[in-house]
Amino acid sequence: MNNAKKNCPKCRHKNIKLNWKNSQLKQKYKCKKCNFCFVRKDRTNDNIRWKSIFNNWIKEWYSSRQLSDQNLKKEKYIKKLIRNELDNNLIYQIDLVFDNVKYIMIDWTWITKKICLIIYYDYINKKVIYFWFYDAERYEYIENDLKTLRDEFKYQIEWVVVDWAKQIKKAVEEIFPTAKIQRCLTHLKRQIRNNISKKPQSNCWKELKRLINFKKFSNQKLSIKKFNLWEEKYRYFLNEKTINWNNSRYTHKKLRSAKSHIKNAIPYMFHYLKDENIKKSNNDLEWLNWILDSHIFSHRWLRIDRLISFVSLWLYERNL
Repeated sequence: MNNAKKNCPKCRHKNIKLNWKNSQLKQKYKCKKCNFCFVRKDRTNDNIRWKSIFNNWIKEWYSSRQLSDQNLKKEKYIKKLIRNELDNNLIYQIDLVFDNVKYIMIDWTWITKKICLIIYYDYINKKVIYFWFYDAERYEYIENDLKTLRDEFKYQIEWVVVDWAKQIKKAVEEIFPTAKIQRCLTHLKRQIRNNISKKPQSNCWKELKRLINFKKFSNQKLSIKKFNLWEEKYRYFLNEKTINWNNSRYTHKKLRSAKSHIKNAIPYMFHYLKDENIKKSNNDLEWLNWILDSHIFSHRWLRIDRLISFVSLWLYERNL
């Protein structure tokens, strides 16, 4: 402590002595002139206490209100502490290098309306190997990130599980030409079901609904054969057109959209049958994004730069 803080609060005399230790956070003093006893806090231990509060906020999901109740402090004071810590602990990237990174997942999530977070996740080791913040989902951004993984981190990625964003597929084929892409079957099924009504009337819709069952995808040859038979059986039904004046359009537009989704996905659907380590969906990364989104929602009072710092610290601490 400074000498100014050691003065006696009653007579302002400087000659005071340490009487005894009251606790880890407080020390009791006695003035030699007027024999007045007083207590002052030890600020070094206090800083340690605030760091533990901040760690609880980052790791343990404690809200500012819960921390204020536990530590008998005002919520405004706790929020001020958190803001100061976030300003002093700006981490924008994970600089850790992991071993044997061959299987990864790539996905986007929006932390605000204007800021997008892309995460590269090693689902074998359960680690986030890289992430960055952008303003949109663009091919150039993913290309730069994959170049960093290849050139700086020296990763040789062999398998990538994605939810089928075209810019991710294009960037992976450009930077890692030998890597193979596994299409997320959960996203595929969801996209097809969006084009199918809950209670389809026609037989064409009903048969397609049976085809997209996960159990049907466990046999590659049989599922491709059944899809080709379905397409051939309802070829005229799919090609029906409605003529309005001089314009014509396909009658079953959503059905054709569902068909094209499956047809484009067939070369990337069945890689998981060849290797046990390949996942057929990116649910692990989706689950991580869901936890992160719930964190962000509970801390939405943070300013944008502090929110970015919070997300970075949370991902960093999660890896450790």
